Amino acid sequence: ESPCTAELLRGGYKVMSGRGVILVQMFRFVLVAFTALLCVSPVWAAKVQLQPAEGVVANGLFSDLRQALPEEKTPETAFEARRQLDRAETLIRDILNSRGFFDPAINGAVRSEDDLTPVLQIDPGKRFTIGEFGVHYGGDEPSGADIAAAQEALELKTGETAIPLSVLRDEQLLLDALHDLGYPFADSQPRTVIGDREAGTLDVTYNIVSGDRVRFGKIIYPDDITTKVTYLRRLESFEEGELYDPENLALYSARLDETRLFDIANATLSELPTGYTEDGDAIHDIVVSLTERERNTVALGVALATDTGLGLTAEFSRRNLTRRGDLFVATVNLAELEQFLDIQWRRPNEFGYGRSLVLSSRIGNEETDGFDRQAVSVGAGFEVTRSADFTYGYGVTGALIHEKDDFGERDLQLIGLYANMRLDRADSVLNPTKGWRLDGRIEPSVSFGGEESQFIRGESQLRAYFPFGNEKRLIAAGRVKVGTVWGADIDALPSTARFFAGGGGSVRGYAYQAIGPRSADNDPLGGRALLEGSAELRWRFREKLGLVAFLDGGSVSDSETPGFDDLRLGAGIGVRYDTPAGPLRVDIATPLDRTRNDDPVQVYIALGQAF
Repeated sequence: ESPCTAELLRGGYKVMSGRGVILVQMFRFVLVAFTALLCVSPVWAAKVQLQPAEGVVANGLFSDLRQALPEEKTPETAFEARRQLDRAETLIRDILNSRGFFDPAINGAVRSEDDLTPVLQIDPGKRFTIGEFGVHYGGDEPSGADIAAAQEALELKTGETAIPLSVLRDEQLLLDALHDLGYPFADSQPRTVIGDREAGTLDVTYNIVSGDRVRFGKIIYPDDITTKVTYLRRLESFEEGELYDPENLALYSARLDETRLFDIANATLSELPTGYTEDGDAIHDIVVSLTERERNTVALGVALATDTGLGLTAEFSRRNLTRRGDLFVATVNLAELEQFLDIQWRRPNEFGYGRSLVLSSRIGNEETDGFDRQAVSVGAGFEVTRSADFTYGYGVTGALIHEKDDFGERDLQLIGLYANMRLDRADSVLNPTKGWRLDGRIEPSVSFGGEESQFIRGESQLRAYFPFGNEKRLIAAGRVKVGTVWGADIDALPSTARFFAGGGGSVRGYAYQAIGPRSADNDPLGGRALLEGSAELRWRFREKLGLVAFLDGGSVSDSETPGFDDLRLGAGIGVRYDTPAGPLRVDIATPLDRTRNDDPVQVYIALGQAF
């Protein structure tokens, strides 16, 4: 039998005495129409003619059957014509069976007037309905309450059309329901299907072996791992003695995997029970298999742009620093405009699953057209993962800053709180092709030294990705970013709190910090409000190679309200080459609102999409 029919043929069949007889062809229990087409050889190429039998009215069913037949070349011999008839009869019978016609009369003949023409005369017969319908449990039966709960999942009803796929689907729904009720070893035996030709009915009985109802036992961890078991216990999604739940077990495996500490992480029930409860439920331990990843990673990066020059980045990561799943990351950046050392220590699940502690520090030097700044900062944050696509956090930051700009030279002490959130519905971290992302952050801060000021800085960004076609070779992408600082004048704000626009990560075509208010000496001052937007059309014309056309826009304002008054536009094209670390990006852009401060062309080379 065809592989497509194998599952449907798995059953036990009986012959009814008296009026009811078994329909042999019914028990092919074959293909739904589209499955039948997939199983047919694609080398079939003029169609066998179909005719309704005498007394049968041609209807939409015949139209569907004609469309399902593949085209055949005109037969040159009677043998070839007969083979075409045999193939067509098999296909037509399978399609009729899949729609509930289990007793069709199909007669083939080869008409030989001018050419040899294969003709099938078809009488689909009665469309069978479900007759008696039931479930038989072999071995130890589940409790009456569990049987009732499981059978609520069944969707077939007496009198409904007997569609084979529906019969198979209901059997799986029944097994899934038993698994959810705590029977992980529930399985099906060959089903009993009895057909009555005269009545046009199918009687279906599922034969189910439920196995024991199971409760979770102890979680058994391997002895040869570095990670502390006390940390792994924070990931557990169930307690000892709880009724088996497949979703909870799958969730626990997923939590082990998402730590990124292991190459292999699986949690499965023990093959044999370790005991039984007073109620007769079997106790199965959970056996955890873990293979740890390498603990150290070194990464190197390079970026090149005509406005900011060459930038080199080196990153060292140490996983499981204290054997509690933590991650230590040190990043060094050496670029023409900015140099910094950034250290982050992330302690995931520190306060229970999904509640992490993040400690950070940074020392840096930045020399731009807008300011010169040296700063040391520290921070501590609490991060909550509510789901795979939603996180939020809050924390405190402190910084010592020495800066010099057109407002003067000053030493500042900055203390702030922050709250942020991220909702990520995109389909990829490195190269999204569908979905959207929303980020937001708000920071109330107090600045000491020089002129004391209090202010609140907030910003939010929405990015969206729209694919065209199933292969996702053409993607429309867009983003909108807004920001504002409320509570202090521009000259009282430290440079870290002001907004600047222009450059490869902002408005391409303009130099770094080139958009916005300027001083009498023509230096960028930054602003209290920001509005940015981008639109890209990304076309992947080879497996790893793509082209991009883009339009960026942005404005920076002295006021607290973002606006379009000084909106500057830039446009360009780019090339993308996919690498394991994300697409390599080369963009060439020009300012559409060019001033004497702007070069005619800017070039940007970096790793990762622009947004």
